[in-house]
Amino acid sequence: MFGSGKDKPSPLATPAVSAAAGKQIDTLIAEQCTLEGDLTTQNSVKVDGQIKGTLRAEGRAIIGETGVVKGDVHAADLLVLGRLEGNVFAQRLHLQASANIHGNISTESLQVDPGARYHGSVSMQGDAASGPTVVPFTAPASDGAPSRSVKG
Repeated sequence: MFGSGKDKPSPLATPAVSAAAGKQIDTLIAEQCTLEGDLTTQNSVKVDGQIKGTLRAEGRAIIGETGVVKGDVHAADLLVLGRLEGNVFAQRLHLQASANIHGNISTESLQVDPGARYHGSVSMQGDAASGPTVVPFTAPASDGAPSRSVKG
């Protein structure tokens, strides 16, 4: 009676998000919506509008290309395509090319696509025994000089 809806694209059907999301979004802050205050969810959330406050998601949080969060974000899994002005506390963080973060990042896993920007410090958290192995850089000796190891 009202149409099948097959011709209408999903609001989550942007290629970057649909491929990366993999799971259903439970809460959507639409592009025309501004939320002033803290938002806490036990599931997933996608922000295409604006949040002025702390965002806490026990599941996945997505800040869409038009999304802006002015406050700290705490999430198990955070995908950023838009702008975030605050600190990030996430187990997994993925910054896509259009991402722009002004704040400090604390995460166990960080993926930064070319073009993504962040201004602040990055702190990698996690178990030191299972963390990444740091291999010292050895510069090639091109002029017969001895090789140097640079430790960071």
